[in-house]
Amino acid sequence: MRVRRWGAPLDGRPFAVLDVETTGLDPEVDRVIEMAVVTTDAQGRITDEWSTLLDPGRDAGATHVHGIADGDLVDAAAFVDRAPELADRLAGTILVAHNLAFDVAFLGSEEGRLGDDVAPLAGVDAGLCTLELSRRLLRRPAQGWSLGALCAEVGVPLLGPHRALVDARATAGLLGVLLAEVPGGRSRPLARRLTVRR
Repeated sequence: MRVRRWGAPLDGRPFAVLDVETTGLDPEVDRVIEMAVVTTDAQGRITDEWSTLLDPGRDAGATHVHGIADGDLVDAAAFVDRAPELADRLAGTILVAHNLAFDVAFLGSEEGRLGDDVAPLAGVDAGLCTLELSRRLLRRPAQGWSLGALCAEVGVPLLGPHRALVDARATAGLLGVLLAEVPGGRSRPLARRLTVRR
């Protein structure tokens, strides 16, 4: 799974703001342990939100980063059990994340482990990266381009980062700020085509 570098129109579709928490940084060997989707309308106003913990089939990994312990995952569902609902939430939207390539790589790896039966990204053909868009539209914050630094810079609340729903809400808030910064004539080519490489 990858993000292509050419434009697609925003065309009034809703946004699905995604965040995943993982056992580590390598999508080939690490697993998703929490995911959240915050849905917004075309102007970036939140209309729905959803999150779930996931059983990675191994230890929770970087607990010092995300704060999720092995005990938190005892009754969690496997990715395959939550994939249909995730697919429903993403279908027909423009997928948004802060560092979109990271989240897409992890979802792509999880999809790959399931085979062709369940593919949450199949109904998504375009994505928007708030990290990339921030670099195009905003002055670099003193603390860098992290979600936390950008939210502090533009006044978006981020309380308890590195939990999926908290980060997805903050990314949705950042998205709203960025959409307001886009000149009218430049709004159409901001999204990126998502393509599946199997």
